[in-house]
Formats: sequence, structure tokens, C-alpha cells
Amino acid sequence: MKNPSHQRPATAKSHLSLALAALTTVGGSLALPNFAHAQLEEVVVTARARSESLQDVPSTVTAFTAGQINDMGIQRAEDFISQTPGVSFVNTVETGDSSVSIRGINGARDAETNFALIIDGILYINTYAFNREYADLEQIEILKGPQGALYGRSAAAGAIIMSTKRPSQEFEGDVRISMAEDSTYTGLATVAGPLGENVAGRLTADYRSTDGFYSNSFLNDNVVDDAENYSVQGRLVFDPTDNLSIDTKLRYGKSEGAAITFNAAFALPPFLGFGTPGVESFYQDVNTHEFVFAGNVRPVNEQDVLEFSVKADWDMDWATLTAWGFYSDTEDTFIADGTSGAFGFYGGTSACINSLDALTPSYTPSVPGGVTALPAPTFIFGSAAGAQVLPPYSPTTCDGYQYQERFQEDMSFQVQLTSNSDQRLRWQAGLYYLDIERYQAVSQLRDDGSNWPNPASNVPTTIYNRFTDAMVNDTFDTTVMAAFGSVNYDLTESMELSLALRYDREERDVTNNVPSPADGALSNYIDYCGGQCTLNGQPLNGSPLNPGFVNFNDFTVSSSIPGNSETFDQLQPKVSLTWDATESTTLYTSWGVGFKAGGFNNSGASQIVNFYLVENGGALVAPPDLIREETSSSFELGFRSGLLDGNLQLNGAVFHTEVDDMQFFEFFVGPFGLLRTAENIDEVTLQGFELSAAWAITDNLRFDAGYSMVDGEIDVNALRPYTAGNDVPNNPEFTANAAIQYSLPLGRFELFSRLEYSYQGDTWYHTVQDDVVPATLFGGPPANYGQDPQTGQGGTQVDGYGLANLRVGLRGEKWSIMAFARNLTDEEFIAEVILAPEFGGGFVSPGTQRRAGVEVQYSF
Repeated sequence: MKNPSHQRPATAKSHLSLALAALTTVGGSLALPNFAHAQLEEVVVTARARSESLQDVPSTVTAFTAGQINDMGIQRAEDFISQTPGVSFVNTVETGDSSVSIRGINGARDAETNFALIIDGILYINTYAFNREYADLEQIEILKGPQGALYGRSAAAGAIIMSTKRPSQEFEGDVRISMAEDSTYTGLATVAGPLGENVAGRLTADYRSTDGFYSNSFLNDNVVDDAENYSVQGRLVFDPTDNLSIDTKLRYGKSEGAAITFNAAFALPPFLGFGTPGVESFYQDVNTHEFVFAGNVRPVNEQDVLEFSVKADWDMDWATLTAWGFYSDTEDTFIADGTSGAFGFYGGTSACINSLDALTPSYTPSVPGGVTALPAPTFIFGSAAGAQVLPPYSPTTCDGYQYQERFQEDMSFQVQLTSNSDQRLRWQAGLYYLDIERYQAVSQLRDDGSNWPNPASNVPTTIYNRFTDAMVNDTFDTTVMAAFGSVNYDLTESMELSLALRYDREERDVTNNVPSPADGALSNYIDYCGGQCTLNGQPLNGSPLNPGFVNFNDFTVSSSIPGNSETFDQLQPKVSLTWDATESTTLYTSWGVGFKAGGFNNSGASQIVNFYLVENGGALVAPPDLIREETSSSFELGFRSGLLDGNLQLNGAVFHTEVDDMQFFEFFVGPFGLLRTAENIDEVTLQGFELSAAWAITDNLRFDAGYSMVDGEIDVNALRPYTAGNDVPNNPEFTANAAIQYSLPLGRFELFSRLEYSYQGDTWYHTVQDDVVPATLFGGPPANYGQDPQTGQGGTQVDGYGLANLRVGLRGEKWSIMAFARNLTDEEFIAEVILAPEFGGGFVSPGTQRRAGVEVQYSF
């Protein structure tokens, strides 16, 4: 019988179990101090949608309890991911546009997320819901490996489960404020208590603002990575009977901050002979890039989020019926400088010429005398043709600007029946429904210079106006229906067999919204027609805003871009076996299938890439409009062992995963502006191991450590065949973490200190790695994305880096004062590299710098 406290006596031990028992005994008698009271707390998790001891879960789980969450100062996702082996995190483009890699399976921007996010038992499906402020956290569980059998379509890599503190009949509250460098301020206030005999409520508000680490040298303002956000959440829990509980939550959040914190880094050895200032940076190791932010358009990302949920649990004695509904509405927009000044489609405008003349001469800040600093190797020596090499996001008007809108509204429901836990056969069964409407549009627009160089750069913030020259604009509708179930059976008192199965079916439709050339929506600046295009037999005076209107065989133009639809479905089984080899050691093995539904790229994306890049000699195949579904098959073998009378916990696992049609984010830039797509890598193999330890050395001293190595290899990639054998992108060679924590009682107070360290190994962020690819947008010179072994120049692999965080303070029963520092040693590192191989380089984002501050908290 399953026992949540994990005290299942083994009645028939095999020779192996006896050997393991002997090993445990030896471990318990190691020459280490015997601290009888320094015992790790037992962790109860909900990884399998029911409460049970972590020791009983047949999967690798990293869990953080309420005490650890408070000790670590966890407020956002990056705060706990850094201490989770096998998991890495990137958040560089805009608010909430984060990417999480779990054992090498990563989430592709503009495609499906790769992990299930469950908060208080409810599945969140919008990726923007993850990277936010978290208040009232009681527990965090990170499950690694496919969890689709329980959580469905988005759990191919794992699941992240968060539990927050329920309001009760006891009145309580908490206030926390902090102040740090870079004008960084945070605040949190929460109050909870009874609202009636059977009703309790909680009200929470949080706030964060910062000037960021970096400054725009042209605008002379902190508008590179500044941010401000707040949210308000209310929660009501109603218990009308002893067997029925109804949990209702309403949350509104708003954020405003910068976007697109990138510089260009080039990989063009043939350009080293230019003889201009900073010329050596035409072939540059991204890890040595000197960042200069000098765009003339202030980047602004705004996001509004509204969420509402209702969850009911009815204990029927023989089983529990759980039903929930969830509604989410997210509106996200951003404006930023343009990426494509180097391609000259605004080169002949008076606004471009005037801004070039005003900025002559400008070049790298390492050479004095320029009007304004530009990132090397770019320069401005005049407005004549060939007198400048412009960076993306330049201080001129020659690159125009970009504007994006992403609106998503989703509604989901689930009903689940769960058996009681105190029986030999335990089971679950349920149904799930989801409806999503997502609108996504990106425009390239002309900057007419009427406000230049006004830092406000008051350009129109609409997708379509008189300055619009290129656009992708689609509405994506998704309907999901799923049925799932699981059975857990105790074969013996020490062995459990688990079988789970889920069937997901998704219907997806895309409708194009780009204004029609039949209505006069044309561009004379991004003019790929060259006077050849005709609509209904009549010549067009310009080019449609999207090449998807054009048949390039004869340059005939349609008045609309057709929509598309597709259905994706998948069975997701999982089989697990758990064996309590001894009282303190559990072995487990599992096999499961992961699934990420396919979808569609923005209409016209394939035609754009094919016309501008493939037909000009690019070493790629244009990504199709249809994104194929991703499936994976994963095997895992692991153990958990308690040693030293419960003072030391050791965990380990080995795993092997085969992935078909791995979804991957690809960014294109060129004379068309910019384009974000998702595509598929046909076959990928991932394998590795993970080890972790938690040791309560004394009642006041604790040590935690973890290490994970993931060997990921691309086996087949039809879109870029030459990348076969390269590493899986966005997958660090290894991750490691360690933390030591010490507290010293001082009467009624406690002196507290915690030092933690995390290391992320070398990482490629694209399928193109040690490869030479023609830079077709500059006439086809070879772009070398590897490093020259003789000179050490070049290279787009991000070097490994280690970050240290420190918390030191004094705390009492109801209050605490903490000094803290993140990135204590001020390590310089690269956060992400987004390659655009046909451009001849990539876009590089810097990592965070050291930030120290003080935090005050009071509870009542």
C-alpha cells in the first residue's frame, strides 16, 4: 500500500537490496560528525496530481519548500532555475518571452512551450505567464522528462508545479520592500484572513521597477533594459461543507519595459581588410563583444494580463472530484528600432540622408572623435553610397522601426476523478478542453525623421499606417480536447507499477489579416516586385506588404492570402516502476512519450525566405508554413537515497531521449525587415545524467549541490543538412549548482547567511555552429561561425560562466533585514546569441551585472 510518509517495509529483499542496504549502512558509518537532530525535512509533492512523498515519485524532481523559498529570496523564475540542475533559462527579447530548456528540450519562440506550468492545480498555457513576480509561494516542483501522460500537449520536457499559500480562518499578512542598485525597487504586500464562517480571502499586490544595467549612449538615457511592472491578485476560498472546497482567483498585471537588448556581431572574415575603425570586429568572438546601445527609437514593451480561475474539490469518500475553469487575456505590444539599415531600403529618403550627415563621423568608442558611439565594426563617414556600414538599431532613421502586437485569449476546463491514496490500487481519470485565439502581427515601418533626434521618437504605434512597408499579420485559432487516466498498483509492499495514458487532439486554423494590395496597401521602399507585379492584369505601383500575395513564377498578385487548417493528435503513454530497495533507498525507471503540437508560421514567411535568401544562394531550405508536431520517446533510470540518519539525501538519474521534429526558433533579417519563424529539426538524440545532494550538516548548516550533463546531437536536419552532427541548440554542455547556508541563533534573533553558485557550460544557440555559410544578403561572402584555431578570432558559441549570489541578514520571528547581491563577482557573460546566418552574423544580448541591495520584511 502506498504511504505518503514513505514507511513501506520491504518483506522480501533480494541480493541486490541487501547489497544496497549494506552500502547504506556503510554510508551511515562514514567518518562524519553524528548530528542526530540535523535531519532534512520530508517533502510531500503533487507531481502526479496527488499528494505523496517525494521519495515515491518515479521521476527526477527538484523541489523547493516554503522555508527554502524564503531563504533563497525567490521572487521570479530565474531565482530557482539557477539552482536546478539540467534546466536553463533565457529571457532577452521582451517581457515574458522566455525560453526554458529542460534536459535539452527547449521551447521555441512563437511555437508551443515545452513544459507544463501548473499553479495551484491549474494548467497555464500562455508562455507569458511564467516569468513574473510570484507571491505567497509555498512550494515549487520541477519535474524533468516527459509528463504528457498527466499534463498533456505542453509537457514534452517536464513540468513546473507551484503551490501558493491558501487563505485560512487565521488573520495574517506580509510586507516586503527592497532597494538595490540601478534604481531598483520592489514591493510586496499581502493580507489574508476570514471573511465569514466558511470563507477566507487573500489580497496581494506586488511592484518592481529598475533603470536596468545598460544605457543608450545616443539618447543618453537608461532605456535599454529598464522595466516597471505591478500586479494585484485576489483569492477567495469557500468551504460550504467539510467535503467541498471552492477556490477562486482573479489577477491583473501590467508591465512596461524595454525590448530587444541586442547588438549585432559579425562573422565575416573577408571584410577584415576594410581598414576602418574597429575592423577586427567583422570576425569576432561573441564572448568579447563590446556592447554599445545607440538606437534612435526608444524600445517600449507593454503588457496587460487578466486571469480568472475557479477550482472545486469534492471529497466523495471513495474518490475526489476536481473541476476547474481558467480564463486568460494577454495583450502585448512593443516598438523598437529597425534591424535593416544596412540593406538601404530607406537610403534615398531625406530623413535617412539628413541623419547620416548629422552623425558624420561616428564609429567605435575605442577611437576618440566621433559624433556618437557605434558598436564596432560599424561606422558612418557620410551619406554617400558606401560611406557607412550601419548596425541594427542604429541612431539614424535609415533602419526605420518595428512594431509588434501579440494578443492571446484562452479558456480551458478540466474535470478529474482521483481515487483515495490509502489503497493498493490508485487511479485517476479526466477530461480537458482548451480554446485559444492568438493574434500576432509584426510590421516594418519608415521613420520620417520628423522627431529625430527627439529621444521620445514619437513615431506612430500602430501595425498599419502610412509608414508601413512590410507586415506579417495572422489570427491563430486552436481547439484542444483530451482524455487522460492513470493507474498505480502496489505489486508488493515495496514495489509499485504505474501506467498512464493521455490522448490529445488539436484543431488549428490560421487566418491572414495583412491589408490587401487590392485596397492600395503597397510599399515603394521594400519593393521586391520591381514593376513586374500585376493584379487582375493591371500593373501595381509598388509591392504588396507581404510576398505571400505574389506568385513569383509570373509575378501575378492575389487580393488575399489564403488561410490554412490542420489537426494534430497524439497518444502519450508513460510506464513507471518504483522499488523501495531499502527503508531509505528507492530505485525507479520510466519510459514515456512527449508531444508538442504543430502549428503555423505567419503567412508569407516561407515565400519571404525563399525569395530573398534561398533563391539568392542561401545554404538552407525555406521553412514551410506548417510547423510539424514534435514527439519524443524518453527512458530514465534513477535513485533516491537517504544517508546519515536522514541528514544526507542523494539523488541520481541517467536518461536517453529520441526526438522527432524538434521545434526550433529561427530569426531572419534582410531587405524585407525582420521575420520570426519556428521550424523543425528532423531527428535529435539527447542523453545524459544528473546528480544532486542535500546535506543538513548541523541544525544550522546546510549544503546543496547539483550537476547535470546533457549530450545533445542533431542527427538529421533537412532545412540545413550540413548541421547534422552539431549540438542541439540552447542546450548547455552541463549545468552545476551549489549552495551553503548557515544560521546562528542570537537570543530571540538569528543571523542568517546563504551563498549560492551556479555554472552553465558552453552553449550553442543555433543549429549553425562550426560552419561556413554564404552571407547571401551581402553578395555571398563566406560567413564563418566557428573560431579560427590559429588566431582565436570568431566564434558564436557562448562560453560557460558562473554566477554567485549572496544573502546575509538578521531575522526574528516576524521580521527580517537582508543584504543581498546577485552576480556577486560581477561576471561578464553573454545571455543569448540569435544567429541570422544569411545576414553574416548574429544578434548578441549581454548578461546581467552585479546588483546589490537591502530587503526588509515584516509578517503579522
